[in-house]
Order: sequence, then C-alpha cells, then structure tokens
Amino acid sequence: MEKQKLALVFSVITILLVSSTVVIFFFGITDEDSINFYVFGDSQGYQGGVEQIVAAANLHRPDFIIHCGDLTPFGQENQYQAVKAALDQSIVPVYTTIGNHDIKDSGGVLYEEYFGTSRYSFDLGRAHFTVFNTSSGDISSQEFSWLEQDLSQTQAEFRFVFTHIPSFDPRTGENHTLFNSTTSIQLMSLFETYEVDVVFAGHIHMYNQTVVNGVRYVITGGAGASLYANEDSRGIFHYMNVTLNERGITIEPVLLDTPSLPRDTVAVRGLVEDVTLSLDDLLQMEVVSGYSSFQNQYDNWRGHGTYTGIAISELIELVGGMGINDTLVVRSFDGYSQEFSYSNIYPNTTWVEIQGPMVLSYAYNDTSILDWADGMRLVMIPIDGGFSNTDANQTSEFGDVISAGALWVRFVSVIEVISG
Repeated sequence: MEKQKLALVFSVITILLVSSTVVIFFFGITDEDSINFYVFGDSQGYQGGVEQIVAAANLHRPDFIIHCGDLTPFGQENQYQAVKAALDQSIVPVYTTIGNHDIKDSGGVLYEEYFGTSRYSFDLGRAHFTVFNTSSGDISSQEFSWLEQDLSQTQAEFRFVFTHIPSFDPRTGENHTLFNSTTSIQLMSLFETYEVDVVFAGHIHMYNQTVVNGVRYVITGGAGASLYANEDSRGIFHYMNVTLNERGITIEPVLLDTPSLPRDTVAVRGLVEDVTLSLDDLLQMEVVSGYSSFQNQYDNWRGHGTYTGIAISELIELVGGMGINDTLVVRSFDGYSQEFSYSNIYPNTTWVEIQGPMVLSYAYNDTSILDWADGMRLVMIPIDGGFSNTDANQTSEFGDVISAGALWVRFVSVIEVISG
C-alpha cells in the first residue's frame, strides 16, 4: 500500500541554537509498530560522545543505535579497540557503517575484524534497514548491484538507508561528498525508485535534513570530530533520535556536550629533560606566522589560511635538541601520531623551500586554540604557501606518505624525541 505522507516542521529554541524536529505523518500505524533508534557519525576517536550516546541508550532503551562511519581517526588497531570498548558498553544492539577515516592504512581489514561486514541489511517490525559502503569516496558496480537488489526485494513498508559519505553536500559552494557526481545521481534515483523514506550519512561534520524528490536525506556528523559549520548553520555536536510510531517518523537532533580536549597545553619530551608548556608560555616565545594549506589523499586542497605558532625546532631546543639519527614523534590526544626526521625539524636550504618550517600552530586566521576546533596543530609553511602530496613525499625519510594532510597532526598533546 502506498504511504501517504504529510510533513510538519517546527522549531524548538534553546539558549544556544535552534534545532529542528521533523515529523513525517503516516496513516494506519499503531503504537505496537513503534520503533526507536539513535543515529550518529564521525566520532573519529573521541569516545566522550560515544559514551554519552551509549549512556542515553542504556537509560531510554531504543531498539538499537547505529554509527554512520569514521569511528576512528586513522584506522589504527588501538583506535578500533577504543571505540569498540565504548560501544560494547551498550545494552541495546549496536550497528555500524565504515567511513573513509576507518580504511586508512589497513583499517578496512581491521574494521571487518572488529565490526564485521561493511554492507548488510535487516528487518525490524514494518521497517527495512540497509547499510552500504561509500568509504572509498565511490561505490563499485558490485556494491551498487547489491544495494539495488536489497532494496528491490524488501517488502517492508518503511525503508531506511545508512552510509558514510552523502550523495550531496547541502552547504553552498562545498562538495564534501562522493567523487563521481554520476554515482550520486544514480544513487538518489535508486532511492526514489524504491521509495526509501530516509537516507542517513555522516562525513560532513554538522547536522542537516533535506528532502529531494520525496526522499529525506539526514547528515549526522557531530559525534566528536571538528565541526564544519558554526551553530547557526547547524554545526553542533549531536546524535539523531528517530522514532517510527502512530505519529509517523520523528527525527530530532539531541545535543552532546562539547568535547573536552587538551587544547591549551603541550608536553615536549627530550632525551635529557621534559617540559609542559601552556598557551601563555607559548605566547612568550618567538612567533612564526605564515600562509599555508595542504593537499589531502584525494588531491584536494584544504586548510587555507594564516597559521601562527612556534617553530618545532625551538621547542626541541628547550629539552636538549635532537641528534641526526633521532626521530621526532608528534602525538594527538586520541593516540594518532606521525614521525619526523632530523631533516624535517632542521631543514636544509632545499627542504626549506619545499616544506618550510615545521610549526606548532596555536592560532589559525587569528582564532586561538581556545576557539579553534583543531586545537594545537602541526603545520608546514612552505614558501609557496602550499604543502602538496609531492612535497610531503620529497621530504619524507620514512617511506611513502599517504597525503600531506596526514602529517598535519591535530590536537597535538605530546612532542617527543626518540633516540636513534
């Protein structure tokens, strides 16, 4: 029987933001058919948001919770262990999708070890739920065929789809979505053909709901990763509370606490001594400032702006410097790390032109770490203002580099010299 829909949108105003609850009315549903679930994405190693969602689920007992991908910052095993430990505290069923951060290095293999297959479907009551894989930025013909077969065969009255990368970016002038626009068009046509009610995705770190040709697309990328928008544009830390009952489908964002990140101190550890520096300490040191940007693994340029901070070489000198065979490890609060050689810290004339100075930046476009979503960040400031993937590989003594952006460690908490 064809569903009859009537959408009603109303606003709930809080002190900090205006959040929207969307209700799609259906006729002929009884309370016995009620289904409730939570959807969230892009925790990227911040377990505080996951823990809040799990605690809410354990209290209110939805039928299940589902993570829309980017469970980890870089697909490393310790990161998978941490997020799985947090999700394992849930007393309700947990489902996941795989994100682009989760497949970095050998992360795709680890995802299957910890969470199982990246595409699957299940039924609950009068609804069908489908999860498919967009972590590579595209989908294979095999993946598309599986998705079409799954949606075509279900007899369920209500249909929900979950993936990581959305088919379109709702922000004006942005395109943080699938690489191939033809694929996006094909997917959206498929959802329309098989009368999908709601498609949930993450990847874009904000909250948004948009209806296109009768299909509602919900972006929920606010479980902990740095936000891509301000509060007025729905850049909020949140999860989605979704209910199917006699009123219809109710979709509402629930606010999470802002992540408490170690943004205003950094520990510098040398072979002889250690020092912990506050932002006030850094402000007393010689400043390095310049325009820069980096290339990500898809050859897109990101991070355009002016960075201000302290040269890593100056910080290392505070703890006794480093030898030519020593290695510098820069660590983030979530366990992510990168290694650098002596030549990165003390570059020769050629490397200065390619890489520029390595800087611990505490300000970006005059926004300090107290308000800057990336916290303290390691940056390179080359003469031409752009640190490309080619530049990164030309100045690496540790093998091939996935992307220049991978070296720009966010939320820096520890800088440590390791003896060679």
